[in-house]
Amino acid sequence: MKSAWVYGVVFLVLGVTAIFIGRLRLSEIPDLAIGHSSAPPVLGRPGEKVVDYEIDGPSGMPVRLSYLDEQGNVKDVSADLPWRTSLRTHRLTLSTGVVAQSEADRVSCRIVVDGQARDSQVSSGRFAAVNCAVPVS
Repeated sequence: MKSAWVYGVVFLVLGVTAIFIGRLRLSEIPDLAIGHSSAPPVLGRPGEKVVDYEIDGPSGMPVRLSYLDEQGNVKDVSADLPWRTSLRTHRLTLSTGVVAQSEADRVSCRIVVDGQARDSQVSSGRFAAVNCAVPVS
């Protein structure tokens, strides 16, 4: 029984410590350990990106092409040269690409992003085929 007071003091210290920690956790004092952190900065809406696909060659020649749209889906098109289309998006990143084949002797592709040419390819010969691709961020 002489050492019983040691056990009493240990339990008392543990009890006071538990009450202190409980009150601290319930207080409005920010504590990063339990997730009371400041809100992250709000980013503005991403700017609009304009992506132009251009396929050129002898005027009026048929062309078969495939390109990636704003959602990353493949669009297949049969058209006459020259062919152009524009995509507008607010996405942060965008994969762009166009593949074209024509019976013409010469065919070229070009991808223009926000007015700047980012990729350009030219192919010549029978059944010429071209491929342009640019990751946009």
